[in-house]
Amino acid sequence: MTIDTILNLARQQIGTRATNYKRCKYNTAFYGTEVSGSDYDWCCAFIWWLFKQNGADNLLNGKTANCGQFAKNFKNVGRLYSNKSVQVGDIVLFHWSNDKSTYVPEYYTCDHIGIVEAVNGDTITTIEGNTNTNSYPNGIVARQTRSVSRYVSCVCKSAYSGSPSPTPTTYPTVSYKVRTGGTWLPEVTDLSDYAGLENKQITDVAIKVSKGSVKYRVHIKGGSWLPYVTGYNTADDENGYAGDKKPIDLIEVYYSTPNDVVSKLGYLKAKYRVSPIGSSSYYDWQYDDEKTGGQDGYAGDYGMTIDKFQIELSK
Repeated sequence: MTIDTILNLARQQIGTRATNYKRCKYNTAFYGTEVSGSDYDWCCAFIWWLFKQNGADNLLNGKTANCGQFAKNFKNVGRLYSNKSVQVGDIVLFHWSNDKSTYVPEYYTCDHIGIVEAVNGDTITTIEGNTNTNSYPNGIVARQTRSVSRYVSCVCKSAYSGSPSPTPTTYPTVSYKVRTGGTWLPEVTDLSDYAGLENKQITDVAIKVSKGSVKYRVHIKGGSWLPYVTGYNTADDENGYAGDKKPIDLIEVYYSTPNDVVSKLGYLKAKYRVSPIGSSSYYDWQYDDEKTGGQDGYAGDYGMTIDKFQIELSK
């Protein structure tokens, strides 16, 4: 079973709609009888149908209509990866919120699923079932274009014919910690968690990378930007962390990619965000000190103190 075989069949299905309510050939095949109702979202059933039609449903490592369980089935056989490894033919799980999954806790909740037809940097083209529900309440098979960094929770890699066992793309890691209430909190790595405490003002930040180098600075609320620092040592108040024990409202980070990483992965950027105190959500992601695409060159908003900080390296 090749990637092209599955994708060609998926392309032939584009435009197929479900009727009221969620009735479609994909659900009928999946459940063995015609079903209808709000419990029968069919994005997973569509993916299963593509493989089943080609006698390859065993490549899905289990049968489920639940996106979280779908991801767990791939994790159980060592074929679930982060969104940094997306390739054509992969099955991707999307997240609409930033809640942690109960099935695969290292990733965000899996809300939807699709198969990747094309990759262009951070943008992928997918073919999805039960999508475009604003225009088609019962769902339709359609192409979608989505941002990997914003929407892809995790990636399932099927054992297609002729494809080797996948090897994960290993990015350098970012470790970081913050000080709040006079205390440095435990270190966090990448997006395994966030640094901070709910409704507690962050006053200082320390950041390091496993390869390459990083420079960063913070802005004091009602004050000014402090100098850039490059170190990671909470005992060094000159170059070990950014901050002055005062509430901060902005963070700026810039990552320099070493040559050995460039040769394998290309140039990477610091991808980071903050959450303002009193809000249940984060501001948009910021990449390095970029000011394109609505970015400000920093994470945060003047005058709004922050209580959570997240960072990783990305394209």
